[in-house]
Amino acid sequence: MCYRTTVTIIDPRPMEMKRLLTIIYFLLLAIVGHGQPSHLELHAYNDEPVIQALDSIVLKPGFHIRLGKNVLLSIQQHPNISSSPSSNQNYILTRTFRKEVKAGQLGQARNIGEENQTVQYFDGLGRPMQTVDLMASPKYKDIVQHIEYDGFGRESHKYLPYAEQTSNNGSFKMAAKTSQENYYKSTGWDAHVKKTERPYAVTVFENSPLNRVKEQGAPGMVWQPATSRTSSTGRTVVTDYGTNVITPSAEAVKLWQVDYNASGTPTGARSTTSYAAGRLYKTVVKDENWVSDRAGTVEEYRDFDDRVVLKRIWETESKKLETYYVYDDFGDLCYVVPPAVTAGSFTESAAAFTNYIYAYRYDSRRRLKEKKIPGKGWEWIVYNQNDLPIMTQDALQRTKNPKEWSYTKYDAFGRVVQTGTLTAAHATQSAAQTAADNHARPGNRDWEQRRVNAAEYSNVSFPVANLKRLTVSYYDNYNKFMGSVDTVQLAPRAISRSTKVHSLLTGSRVYTDSGTDSLLTVYYYDERGRTIQTASRNHLGGKDIVTNTYLFSGEVETSKREHWKSLTTSQPMTVLTTNKYDHVGRLVETKKRVGSHAEVTQSQLAYNEIGQLMEKKLHVSGSSAVQEVAYGYNERGWTTSINNPSSVTDKRRFGMNLHYANNPQAYNGNIGSVQWNTKVTSSQTQTPLQTYTYTYDKLNRLKKAAYSGATNKTGRYNEELAYDVMGNIDTLRRTNGDTGWYNHFKYSYTGNKLNSVTDIGTANRDNSFIYDVNGNVTKNDRLGITDIEYNYLNLPKKFVKGTQQLVYTYDATGRKLKKALGNAVTDYVDGIQYKNGVLEFIQTEEGRILPNGSSFVYEYFLKDHLGNTRAIVDHTGKVSQIQDYYAFGMEMNTGSGLNSASNHYKYNGKEKQVELGLDQLDYGARFYDAEIGRWNVVDPAADYYPEVSPYAYVLNDPLSYTDENGEIPGPVGAVIGIAADYIQQVGINYFIGGHDLKSSLTSEISIPSLVVSGVSGAFTGGISSLTNTLTSKVGQKALTKIIDVGIDAMVSTVGKEAVNYAEGKDIDVWKSLTGGLLEAGIGKLIPLKYVDKLEKKLLRKMNVSANKAEKYKRRMANDSHRNKKTQKRNQTKFKEYSGQNRSYTRAYMGVRTVNEAYKIGGAEALQRLNLYISSPSPIPGIEVGTPEILK
Repeated sequence: MCYRTTVTIIDPRPMEMKRLLTIIYFLLLAIVGHGQPSHLELHAYNDEPVIQALDSIVLKPGFHIRLGKNVLLSIQQHPNISSSPSSNQNYILTRTFRKEVKAGQLGQARNIGEENQTVQYFDGLGRPMQTVDLMASPKYKDIVQHIEYDGFGRESHKYLPYAEQTSNNGSFKMAAKTSQENYYKSTGWDAHVKKTERPYAVTVFENSPLNRVKEQGAPGMVWQPATSRTSSTGRTVVTDYGTNVITPSAEAVKLWQVDYNASGTPTGARSTTSYAAGRLYKTVVKDENWVSDRAGTVEEYRDFDDRVVLKRIWETESKKLETYYVYDDFGDLCYVVPPAVTAGSFTESAAAFTNYIYAYRYDSRRRLKEKKIPGKGWEWIVYNQNDLPIMTQDALQRTKNPKEWSYTKYDAFGRVVQTGTLTAAHATQSAAQTAADNHARPGNRDWEQRRVNAAEYSNVSFPVANLKRLTVSYYDNYNKFMGSVDTVQLAPRAISRSTKVHSLLTGSRVYTDSGTDSLLTVYYYDERGRTIQTASRNHLGGKDIVTNTYLFSGEVETSKREHWKSLTTSQPMTVLTTNKYDHVGRLVETKKRVGSHAEVTQSQLAYNEIGQLMEKKLHVSGSSAVQEVAYGYNERGWTTSINNPSSVTDKRRFGMNLHYANNPQAYNGNIGSVQWNTKVTSSQTQTPLQTYTYTYDKLNRLKKAAYSGATNKTGRYNEELAYDVMGNIDTLRRTNGDTGWYNHFKYSYTGNKLNSVTDIGTANRDNSFIYDVNGNVTKNDRLGITDIEYNYLNLPKKFVKGTQQLVYTYDATGRKLKKALGNAVTDYVDGIQYKNGVLEFIQTEEGRILPNGSSFVYEYFLKDHLGNTRAIVDHTGKVSQIQDYYAFGMEMNTGSGLNSASNHYKYNGKEKQVELGLDQLDYGARFYDAEIGRWNVVDPAADYYPEVSPYAYVLNDPLSYTDENGEIPGPVGAVIGIAADYIQQVGINYFIGGHDLKSSLTSEISIPSLVVSGVSGAFTGGISSLTNTLTSKVGQKALTKIIDVGIDAMVSTVGKEAVNYAEGKDIDVWKSLTGGLLEAGIGKLIPLKYVDKLEKKLLRKMNVSANKAEKYKRRMANDSHRNKKTQKRNQTKFKEYSGQNRSYTRAYMGVRTVNEAYKIGGAEALQRLNLYISSPSPIPGIEVGTPEILK
């Protein structure tokens, strides 16, 4: 946009007022010349007709323009594009437009903020050898990714990206390797990146045609391969390959067999012998902390069908933790036997089975029909004729009278249109399945359609009776689903919406716990299918309308929320968020405006030249900010500092250092120690640093947190833990301000369920726990809670303590709406919180906004790397709260007296439930008790971690992991668009209902939607996709299943379709998928090891399919003497396995590209990858990355 301001300069002499000296046009241009200075200070005029700068022009005293001169002063943030790809190289130039470009305008000049360019150069074999992102750094430097290969065509060195200092025109950098090394040297020109003499990761391959990785290093001297592993080098991940042995006996692998009754139902399993030597593939992984022997190593054994048989972890040289996977006669997973079960046999009536073992049963169509999680009763699943799950029942629903089931209904496209509960007397899964099968006779549909001139669906698919609706979804149009009131109240407001909404979700009705009250949300889209407005009813009787505007490039520019507490309110409370981005789409500024009050610059972000977040300023006015937060990183992209704790100031109240490789146990990313400090008042002098030093066992579980700090405080906030083989805490000891034990907990279990906690410390309490059949705590003597009731999502809806009752209200998706203790009521309206009907605060990305009479107070939460609130500072700079924590989240060291009672969003940013003395944290899916370090409810994703207790908190590593909503622990961060979209379409079929994985991953999938979600997820970290899906109770559970057991089906079925679609649209779905998984890797939700697992699994599948294709190719060569039937079969099989190999290869290359970039450059590196661009096709005759070449 251009703005023209005419400034008339008048001669100040009174008698000559009519003398016009000059007119200067200040024109804010869209395009200015490249190479202009950022800032100009002019003391004299030299007859220039045009004066240009990128950021500012200052006219100093003495500057004078003669009468009659016209001068153009132009200011623009971004310089013109100067693009000169090297014509003597093979390259692909990709132009991404950030403003609209019409036909015939491609050749026009643009600045770098209007068009981004990426040049990828290839060698003579078609291999990428350099990628240049033109002027992509904050200072408009080219960001270069250098790639080189060894003599066998392998990337044995993977280099960190760097910013080119001089030649910034997209040209091929002939001296890229030298320039990259110089950039990271201590003398390098960019002072804001971590310096290292080894800015690359070295991969050591075995000397075989398989090219398997023996050793994987990382950037930094300490992570380079070496002949010995010391404190300064050699700390790599080592992988050994082999086969199983039978001696010594400790290394033998049990051969399990499933036992069946007369009807063919599994009844248990037994192991009477071991696998013969050489019958299993063995992989041993030794992480960066490993030195010698086998303590801390992880072994994985696979059979010749590539099924995992055993995962063995060595805690010590003699103590091993084994998890066995037992398969039925059809090859389906039947039992998972975790480390707590060491016997050679079990039956389903045994206590060990009930307490520890995972079990799965299938019907004649190999659909999962029954599932058992340790500590929970059996879950049943019923299917329609399309293999979609239509009814489920857990053990708690089965105890009700009449029995309760959950149901799901679909439309003709397989989209979920209705969910709810029903009452039905089916005594077994088989009885319910028979009823469903009998209903599916000719004339009865398995799908629903909207009734003509009505909001309701037809209700012809099974089940049809005794239904209680919980959610209803509407698609394709806006016909009839809004009543007369909602038609007016939820109508589109001041937008130009698209009517082309086929395949899009247009409305959703979600019921509250009562089952009678429903909340309707209507979705409006623009011509590009982006949500531009959502209009929804809230549980207070009002409504909320959120209107988004987008930049041409897709980023959200503004988001305006209008909130009516009641429909009788004439004017809404409005909150306007305005975002600003730099020339490549990095968020640089966020502003807030409440109502008609002054707009506040909430945050400004600055990045270093390779795109890492360098500094955040909070509550900015002009060049001044109330708070500043500076970030530091090591060579691997791990956060090493949040400000400097040794010099906290009024502008930087909180500081923390995080140490890794300087601790003997922290080479693998475990945090060895942290130092922090907080400045409370301006008059406070520098106080001694507070320090925690951490010790871990070989399973990376935290064993000890040793505190030191102020004078005479060393050891006074210690925390020590010991665990059983399932990761349940066995003992926990804490000090609290003195040297004696404040807590000395001793835990007693039945299976993974906590029977009692005995405190033999100063508190001296002995407390017991009782559970329901779903494994939920229903009685907690430790807190004096005599009864806890749960809803169908296993969310607590009532706590009873004496005569008091704490009651929670949720909607059917699990969103918390209300909390009431007597007359004290808290209402939650998507980030707007009321206390007893009075506005309490509005949550923001950086803290909250509190009402203060007729105005508002902005509070900013200063957080550590886990998202823990460590200090609260208001917009005047006043500190209202400081808070420190023990490792597992219990609050400590609150002696400052600043502990704002009004803020309970503290550890991990989760709300602490202080009522009734609970002091538990609400994560969304579960409540967490930080004092004893356990969840109250079984992990909804428990079967993904069978080797760990479903009640254990973040794999017992609370320094490196968080659990975003209580369903999946993982690296700090968020999940992305493709997962969210995929789950919404397919995941619910399997992960709520648990039906056959293959069909759930292939039935009625919208491939275009999947691909587009992956693309947007790769750019945005998936924030826009999380709103609907990941707030569900199955979102993250589905995601991990997709990554783990689901990936095979995805590659062999969905993969082929998705990639074909993607290639036609210049999109690589696998890069998008993996890029999405890692995009928010700054946080902790998806561990990197899962993407490693994905890559390794794809590589194995690629090899297996290549071998099978080669086998049938050899058979075809000798087909002349075979009959036609056999010849046709061989040809069919060859075509099948060749196709599989192509899909696996394509997927593997896309995943590997993204995974390697992430390992080397962290999450920020993904922003520089072409995640949305298809990889170039390899030249004929070469299968890039395929160990066995198909001739």
